[in-house]
Amino acid sequence: MSTTPPSTITIQTERGRLQLPAPCTVADALRQLLPPPADHHGVATAVNGQFVPRHQRAQHPLAEGDQLLCFSPITGG
Repeated sequence: MSTTPPSTITIQTERGRLQLPAPCTVADALRQLLPPPADHHGVATAVNGQFVPRHQRAQHPLAEGDQLLCFSPITGG
């Protein structure tokens, strides 16, 4: 019996559920959540509570049910 992978996945975001084509990455999700002209460089990301650096977003896969958080980093001292 062969199983075919799903054609879409659903993840959770601070804006609610987001359905994406499978397979997909954090970078793919950002393009859906923050379409141009949004600046993705000014946003930090975390998947399931783990920080995902900007340079790893295109390689970081998302899976069914993952929680993606996009937030503005806080600076100061």
